[in-house]
Amino acid sequence: MAHSAMTGPKATMTKRIQNETAAAPLPLFYKDPVLLRFEEHGDVGLISAADFSFAAEAVAIPLCAGEFTVAMRHYPIVFAMGEQAAPIALVAIEEKRNLFIERDGTWRPGSYVPAYVRRYPFIVTEIPGQGQQLLSVDRGSDRFVAKVSATRDDAQRLFDAEGKPTPTAQNAMAFCHAYHQDYSNTVAFGRALVAAKVLEPYHADFRLPDGSRRQLDGFLAVNETAFRALPADTVTEWHTRGWLTLVALHLASMQSFQALLELNAQRANERKALA
Repeated sequence: MAHSAMTGPKATMTKRIQNETAAAPLPLFYKDPVLLRFEEHGDVGLISAADFSFAAEAVAIPLCAGEFTVAMRHYPIVFAMGEQAAPIALVAIEEKRNLFIERDGTWRPGSYVPAYVRRYPFIVTEIPGQGQQLLSVDRGSDRFVAKVSATRDDAQRLFDAEGKPTPTAQNAMAFCHAYHQDYSNTVAFGRALVAAKVLEPYHADFRLPDGSRRQLDGFLAVNETAFRALPADTVTEWHTRGWLTLVALHLASMQSFQALLELNAQRANERKALA
């Protein structure tokens, strides 16, 4: 890695999910990502804190294929509208209320933290045609420190005095690289689902503790009938690529809707107790 660049109610909820997962100028959570260069960012650092408050208003979190096995135990895994049908984990029933963020900003104990969340505030940019990945960091993150001083020991530098990436930066690059590799397979999987025409709009109806009803939609799920009717050659290919397993995990994850509803009721009671 060169010194100069290191990178590794219904309608409302529908709009929210689509906005969070559709292609946009900036990815979800990121406000001001900048390519890390020693010449410009020799003194920058990152506060070491497991604070996930930046995701407190998220309704859905992007997932990679490699996360399905563990994520399905905690979240319904569905697919975003669009040509890539990106997998997403639903983390809320009501707008702007990620049920897995505690009052102190930590993630709910015992629940899987998606890699997309753990990667933040870092992200990689791949140079087209070259395959080179460069590491960027979101300057809009509360953890970002523009200038690390000797008196501030809660921030870890990203470059050492010689302009080389520190272990913090190296670990971030390794994580982002692994994420990027998994993401590439995930994109291929999503496109295959779309091409095979096995996805359909999914609607989930809920009754909240106060008696009101919510309909959560704006996403896709696999139609089991269409899935079981896949041609033999497609089944063989998907088996080889591990995609049959991913579909099975997705379908099994839909049972997590009940747990999501119960957690929503728990959070509502907690807010009521604090009122």
